[in-house]
Amino acid sequence: MKLLERYLQAVRTYLPMSQQEDILKELRENLRGQIEDRESALGRALNEDELAEILKKHGHPLLVATRYRQSRHLIGSTLFPFYWLVMKIILAIMGFGYAVSVLVLIAQGKPFFEVLGALLSYVGAVLPTFAIVTIVFAVLDIGNSKFRLLERATKATNENFNPRTLPMLRPASDFPDGKPISRFKTAFELFFSAAFLLWWMRVSMIRKLALFVVLGPVGLSDKIPFQLGPVWNIIYWPVIFLSLVAVVQQIVTFIYPDRLKFYSEMKLITNGGSVVILYLVTRVNDILAIAPGVSDPWEFAETLRIINMSLHYTMIFAALMTLVECFKQFRWLARVRSSAATSASTVI
Repeated sequence: MKLLERYLQAVRTYLPMSQQEDILKELRENLRGQIEDRESALGRALNEDELAEILKKHGHPLLVATRYRQSRHLIGSTLFPFYWLVMKIILAIMGFGYAVSVLVLIAQGKPFFEVLGALLSYVGAVLPTFAIVTIVFAVLDIGNSKFRLLERATKATNENFNPRTLPMLRPASDFPDGKPISRFKTAFELFFSAAFLLWWMRVSMIRKLALFVVLGPVGLSDKIPFQLGPVWNIIYWPVIFLSLVAVVQQIVTFIYPDRLKFYSEMKLITNGGSVVILYLVTRVNDILAIAPGVSDPWEFAETLRIINMSLHYTMIFAALMTLVECFKQFRWLARVRSSAATSASTVI
């Protein structure tokens, strides 16, 4: 029955944490009933091929999980995970764009109420965006209910599904939460880690692209009055080291999303190092400095003071959040070691 447990393990990864145990209990009973009926008809235990055939007919783990998800009033359980993912990505991109706009207004020395208005306009932009995306997915859900669009789109994947290719069972002591790291999340992190590393190593094309994304056409000019302060030269190599560690961790996690112990150990290293670096940055006043060659630096003095103060408190907040993350990873690793020790003592 190991193949059955591997199948249930795969279904678990697509279920909400709060519903996993109840749904898997129901699904296990359902599948065991089908297996017992088949064994009664044959008068013997099923071999692996026959068990795989039953699981294949039951469907791909992703599609099985969507059937068991709690239904939503406007958007059905099948499309809701995709809807929520798209919504988070769009809101994050919009938030980043508005945050950049606010920083540009501050750098230009605009009045406080103009900056506040730019912040509040984000709320005004979020509401229609939320409504549009919701309406689009509601229409898609109606079409999916009537014409089974998702089943047709995933038909080939479901037909080619082979239960024998499912991941092997994970030891409970090494995987207490029962959910591997999302490959989509890992790929997203890897992209930005690699982009940041290239930017930090002063790759000209990447730096120009980053400035253009942040500041628009102004970022491509040579008239930016600010530059990184001296403290950034001190932490240059430590940041490269931590970035490389993060890239290696993300590559390994993308290939092996089940290796949570390795993931937590590497995250503990990178987060711990990040806390130290953030602490060093908060100890200086000139996080940013006036760029050389600026003819009238006094005009930017107040703007620079506001930006440095904002960055100072942002770094403190980031350091605290990273410290909390370190504590979570340390506690998780301690729990895994405790479970492993308990299992070993039981065996002995």
